[in-house]
Amino acid sequence: MKCDVVIIGAGPGGLHCGKILAASGADTLIIERRPRPGKKVCAGGITWRGLIKTVPEELIERRFNRQVITTRYQRTHVEETVPVVATVNRAALGTYMAERAERAGARIICGARAHTLEPRRLCYAKDGREHRIEFDYLVGADGSNSAVRKYTGMADRVPKGIGIQYVIDNFSAEDMLWNFDGKLFGSGYSWIFPHRDQTSIGAYIGVPGISAQQLKKRLHRWADERHIDISGCRFEADLINWDYRGWKFGHTFLVGDAAGLASPLTGEGINPAIVSGEAVARTIIEPGCTTDQLDAIIRRHRSHKKMLKTAAKSPIVSTILAEICAVLLRFKLVGFDRFEMA
Repeated sequence: MKCDVVIIGAGPGGLHCGKILAASGADTLIIERRPRPGKKVCAGGITWRGLIKTVPEELIERRFNRQVITTRYQRTHVEETVPVVATVNRAALGTYMAERAERAGARIICGARAHTLEPRRLCYAKDGREHRIEFDYLVGADGSNSAVRKYTGMADRVPKGIGIQYVIDNFSAEDMLWNFDGKLFGSGYSWIFPHRDQTSIGAYIGVPGISAQQLKKRLHRWADERHIDISGCRFEADLINWDYRGWKFGHTFLVGDAAGLASPLTGEGINPAIVSGEAVARTIIEPGCTTDQLDAIIRRHRSHKKMLKTAAKSPIVSTILAEICAVLLRFKLVGFDRFEMA
């Protein structure tokens, strides 16, 4: 079997990349190891400067013009005339993007595991059978533990971030809340992200100064302090790769978390994945084209990396920085978008 482009991974970045390529006439195959596209551990937040304006109305579950910020010593909020952040169901977003990619002409094979990567060919296993594919271009959109990234020869130089969450069904909190407490979460934070009929309560830490198990215990403690019962709720956890070292390697490309483009500071990954997926598709279609949006993402990534490096020096430094940022946000000396990847 032969095709123009093989994309490993049917998350937002891979699906968007595949849609653009197929629409241009490229014979595009997307291989996804899960039974269906799009599902991933994700709080489902999208920003105004990022994706809210481009996602169909029916996929938006809640919009928030107001963001509540808490620290060890403060509680404040950021309010704008337009929604700052909205929430989407990640699985629904994946289904929508997969349908668009298929309508454009991309083929999607789910429940398949790619292996034996070689120059311009690979094998994948599905339903106990082996399949061999030859291709001109390979795109790795296969997440934080990307096989395509390993194929390029890159070994991770920094520890991956950790994101965990509990999903509370049949409950939608009133406010979207971000909590920065250096004593509990170090340089990371905890959150409450309300959806239409459920709420995500989770935590992220970019530099694991504490173990995943400790992070889970501290999240429980924080939820208990807010009188939120998460016992018996669905628990999810994942690693988040922010070790960015490039996205183009000859005829092989990396997208989103596979490229390490998630925010080191917040773990935000949907918008970087989609922007990088589009840049890869455009580059394959028209080598040498400009990639202004991706270049802006990479600059913001460097900025977030510097902020994380400073905050991770100690819990005291994390606490001081959190208090300063809360004051700056309160008096609108910096905008909330300073901490976004858009």
